[in-house]
Amino acid sequence: MQPDPHPLVDAATHSRFAVTRRWLARISGWSAKATFRIKRGPPALTIDELGKSWELSAEQRAALLQLGATKPGAAFIDEKVGNINRAAFHRSAFVLNAVTHLLFVDLAAQLLLSLPELKLALVALNLLLALVAHLQMRENFRSLLAGPRALPKKRRLWGLLSNPRYNKAVKKSSKPYARSAWKEQTLYRSAYFFNAATIFLGSQFLLPPERLIFPFGFLVGKITGLITTLVVFFDGWRGIRAGDDARLAREREVSVYRNLKI
Repeated sequence: MQPDPHPLVDAATHSRFAVTRRWLARISGWSAKATFRIKRGPPALTIDELGKSWELSAEQRAALLQLGATKPGAAFIDEKVGNINRAAFHRSAFVLNAVTHLLFVDLAAQLLLSLPELKLALVALNLLLALVAHLQMRENFRSLLAGPRALPKKRRLWGLLSNPRYNKAVKKSSKPYARSAWKEQTLYRSAYFFNAATIFLGSQFLLPPERLIFPFGFLVGKITGLITTLVVFFDGWRGIRAGDDARLAREREVSVYRNLKI
């Protein structure tokens, strides 16, 4: 009597599923580290998720929990975490654009020029924008730990005179929104649309597909076209979203003066 072969097949199938599951978990972990998105929710949950990505001391965690216990403090935490996520997304997007320019774009060749410095310049510019987004993310994290700044009193000398420090403090509190709006509108939005245009015009693999042996040239050409098309649509979408984020930052800048009733 021959043994039943099904246990061996089931064991091999389960083994393959386990290996696939481990690889998917690794890819998901790498993607999470690369995009650096903090899950937003109630203040306690947001702070726990923040502690998984950033090192928080016991004092900092306690201060954030105390801040999140109030409605304005919870709104402040949610706003800063949203800014951190957006800056991290910009960082990942510009790194993606740099890799795309390095591997799949040769604008000089499409213009019948031999100018590798153009490719390197586009890669360097995208990496520079990624660095700017990274520094902006760090700045938002530091301002989150510092907490909202308390404004001085409007009047001084028992309410007889106005306090000029109050107006200065209000203007200072509006500057981060003005800088964010400028970066989103002028820097990031323009960069996304510029990347979309240059990738669309200069799509080409490191080696021209016609120099590769059939069918590799055909496959490389199709894959390159697919990847660059997806990146072009992604850049267009992010450019539109950057304009929306800039308008939101401008509205928050104006609301600083409106809510304080100067």
